[in-house]
Amino acid sequence: MRGFNLTRLLGFFLLFDLLLQAFGLWRGWGLNPGLVSLSGDALEYWNWAGQIADGHLVGSTPFLSAPLYPYFLGLIRAFHGDLITVYVLQLLMRTATAWVLARVGQRLFGHAAYGLASALLFLWLQEPAYYAVRLLNSSLQLWVLSLLLLSCVRCQQNRSPRRLLLLGFLLGLSILSNPAFLLTIPCFILWLGWKPHQIQQTALTLGITLLTLAPATLHNYLATRKAPGGAEFILVSAQAGVTFAHGNAPGAVGTYRPMEGVSLNRLQQNDDAYRLAKEATGEEGWGVTSSFFFHRGLSYLLGNPAAALRLEWAKFRWFFCGRNYGDLYNINLENTDQDWPRQIPLPGGLLELGWILPAAFVGLVCFVRRQRRQALPYAALMLTTFLVVLVFWYSPRYRLPIAPLAVLFAPWGILQLAKRWPSKPAWVSVLALALLPPLGLETWTRLSHFDPLEDVRGQYEMHIGLHFVEQEQFSKALPRLQRALAEGTETAEVHHGIAECLVREGSYLGSMGQTQKANQLFRQAAEHYRQALQINPTRLDTGFSLGSVLAFLGQTSEAKAILQQSLAQAQQQQNQEMVNRLHQLLNSLPH
Repeated sequence: MRGFNLTRLLGFFLLFDLLLQAFGLWRGWGLNPGLVSLSGDALEYWNWAGQIADGHLVGSTPFLSAPLYPYFLGLIRAFHGDLITVYVLQLLMRTATAWVLARVGQRLFGHAAYGLASALLFLWLQEPAYYAVRLLNSSLQLWVLSLLLLSCVRCQQNRSPRRLLLLGFLLGLSILSNPAFLLTIPCFILWLGWKPHQIQQTALTLGITLLTLAPATLHNYLATRKAPGGAEFILVSAQAGVTFAHGNAPGAVGTYRPMEGVSLNRLQQNDDAYRLAKEATGEEGWGVTSSFFFHRGLSYLLGNPAAALRLEWAKFRWFFCGRNYGDLYNINLENTDQDWPRQIPLPGGLLELGWILPAAFVGLVCFVRRQRRQALPYAALMLTTFLVVLVFWYSPRYRLPIAPLAVLFAPWGILQLAKRWPSKPAWVSVLALALLPPLGLETWTRLSHFDPLEDVRGQYEMHIGLHFVEQEQFSKALPRLQRALAEGTETAEVHHGIAECLVREGSYLGSMGQTQKANQLFRQAAEHYRQALQINPTRLDTGFSLGSVLAFLGQTSEAKAILQQSLAQAQQQQNQEMVNRLHQLLNSLPH
């Protein structure tokens, strides 16, 4: 009866949370620009999914990120699904993940209360709730990983051929959603065993895993067979070296660091990296590119051992204490923004992932001591995520795959410690052990002024401002971008966005007959376009817009010079559409 009551209580929490998150999505739609405007990885995923939906299953390059999610999106777009469709499915995935983790917790630790605690911790975590309504890999990644964990528990109890087939398939899907999990394959082989009576089971599981990965490998071969570097054997993804170099270079602090000559724009970044590697080595190929940047990062670490140790300590600290930095989104600033309601209605988003990680690692150690070899897959999956941050760099999305394992092992770790800390009543020990790590991490973070919210405010204002520009809400975009500039976030994107807002406002004033004020705004816009080009001379849209504004202001000679420079850049980038536009504008100018 008690187990039944806990199951019913879990069902209530899952339904309540799902309705709460759906309500948060509904009330924020149309107000929060981050819900509907796509940039960075999200924009690339959506465009890529559109190509897949149109039948273009093989791209022009090998996979440069985890491939499972864009094909999932492609399936949705093939059935004419929109962003709302994706978000609803991801909210359902998040609920399903919590339900699966409840089953895993109950089976691993022998009581439904552990399962309920794991599910509630997952539902209250900030990142999974936030990313569920963003066009990112996270929800699918966590759901597949939770299914893999459930499959491990089932195979631990009974290794039937059917369960081993499912285990291999889910391990393959987990790797396709997070290529770093390739590192766990040897641990799965050790777990399954290599003795004569186990070899067949191990070979069956590994074979299904490789078959699940085969479409990605085949895609990469087909995408590179006509390239100058020739066909390449790339198991899943070809960007590890570039990612490594972003986190291990002079001036690195443990988070993403731009590289000179490599665009921040995800769409342009890989082409820039390929070109730099080709120029440096005289060879072509995505494997060459990855190796070149990997060796560059490794050379820095080996040549600067003291700096390397400080950098690894910084990454270690980011892993446990990071809470405000975000390479794409800032959850805390968005949740407190006065222009729209909180996206994650409380109690959702109460917990920072870092708060439960100390208890989770204690729980893992206790579990390994108790289960020994049977703990191998769980330890491998958990430690791989930890190593990704230590080897590459910290991002909330790089750390996030540890969440399902953390919510499983944190309650176990707390209770194991409580047994060694005699106190009456026992709940005092449990409560103290649950609260001490968060309080300790928060105190350490605040006293040392680590990862302060002020450091990311400029970046946040820039992203929100650019989202408003995309939605053509220029009156809302301008103050955001100006605040970003005032906070020290001076990028080509910020200057270009401010210029766009000023041009739109000037055009409106001009249509109202206020020519003098309009021209003043156009001149201000031209100055911001110039600064954007100074920061990034390769921006073709900035060059075109600056030329247009200068031509309108009658500064024809300067306009021609700018447009000629942009034309040469467009030809170098082989952007025929922009070449045609620039030619057309140049031909319209007086000779």
